[in-house]
Amino acid sequence: MKRLVCLLALAAACVQASDESKVYANLDFRFIGPANMGGRATDVEGVPGRPEIVYAGFGGSGLWKTVNGGHSWTPLFEKQSVYSIGDIAIEPGNPDVVWAGTGESNTRNSVSFGDGIYQTTDGGKTWKHMGLAGTERISRVLVHPSNPRIVWAGALGHAFGPHPDRGVFLTTDGGVSWQKTLYIDDQHGASDLDLHPSNPNIVYAAMWKFERKPWTHTSGSEQGGVFRSTDGGRSWTKLEKGLPKLLGRIGVKVAPSNPRVVYVIAESKEGTLFRSEDGGDSFTEVT
Repeated sequence: MKRLVCLLALAAACVQASDESKVYANLDFRFIGPANMGGRATDVEGVPGRPEIVYAGFGGSGLWKTVNGGHSWTPLFEKQSVYSIGDIAIEPGNPDVVWAGTGESNTRNSVSFGDGIYQTTDGGKTWKHMGLAGTERISRVLVHPSNPRIVWAGALGHAFGPHPDRGVFLTTDGGVSWQKTLYIDDQHGASDLDLHPSNPNIVYAAMWKFERKPWTHTSGSEQGGVFRSTDGGRSWTKLEKGLPKLLGRIGVKVAPSNPRVVYVIAESKEGTLFRSEDGGDSFTEVT
């Protein structure tokens, strides 16, 4: 009797498997992630005058340091609650003071998040969380060249939906408090920042509207773009002349050899690389 029951159960299972195979016969499978590839270096910073000291941040493996020109590396971020680094900035004149903005800004189909900004004052041996916990992804950190208590942080913000903790943040007290000085709305974040090399009151920022979805993403708007501050990041003016109205991800860089020259690289259907020779008042398309 037990054998008969087992045979009947086996036969039923075979029939069910046959029916299911017909249902799934024309189903095409596709890869949806996660994209856990290694590498993803987000920032590498050397120390001026000390070429043997280099800090390197990674989207999926923390922050590392070499003191022998790359022959060996030491992990610095193993004891923190997150492992993703978006950007690092070394205090000018003091290579032991490093700021680390967490959360990668490279928005792939699988992206690693952070929980704000950290600072070390002993070359990476210990770290202190300095705020901006809700930003999730910090794209750029800048330290004032002569006043290290002034720091700018560009926050790209949450990848999968609107959130107010995004834009450009400024601290004038070494990270004790932060002010959000450039904010469009809860969908636009800062994708890049750069400083005038001889006048730190002039700051450039790139604002980008982006939202990651499980199967795709949306990128770009007419509200985003390139902005300039002439008062150290406290107020901002949008730079529009010569740039496309609809812009996606943007990078901005001031030429160290001539700060009147500003480059913008942008996700756009109307050009990719733009150059300004008047500090950003107007741009011309390069390519």
